[in-house]
Amino acid sequence: MENKKVQLTEVWGDTVDLKELMIASLLGIALTMSMFLIGRNIFLRIEGLDPGLAKGYSLLIGIVGCIASGVISAKLFKPKRIVEEKFENEDIEEILKAAGMTVEDEINALRNVDPAIIAEMEEFELYSLLELVPEDSPNYKPEYKEKAKGGK
Repeated sequence: MENKKVQLTEVWGDTVDLKELMIASLLGIALTMSMFLIGRNIFLRIEGLDPGLAKGYSLLIGIVGCIASGVISAKLFKPKRIVEEKFENEDIEEILKAAGMTVEDEINALRNVDPAIIAEMEEFELYSLLELVPEDSPNYKPEYKEKAKGGK
């Protein structure tokens, strides 16, 4: 790892490098505005095209520039966050409380949740939550309790 001083801050719940944020912002402004102005210049020169429609098309070209800057920034600047996937059973109540839910709320939510969501939870090995699925639910699988205790 490089020994350089990185100034991180939190923006909208995500941790970012201020230098990279500024570069990405300037890139976004430059690409969006240049694409908009180029589009405006092209569409306003078309004879017979309503000026309001030409400006609307120019905005669409500007949005393409915005999306392009987002893609470029995503490729240039990798995420700085560290995701911790494992947690202990006793932490479930704290996690749910932080999410504004109770254990009972989670049990009721898991009872009828879409099977695709259950499959995604299985993929992330969230067995400590999956063991809360009630036995009378179509989502219930007995192996959740075993896997939550550490058995694979």
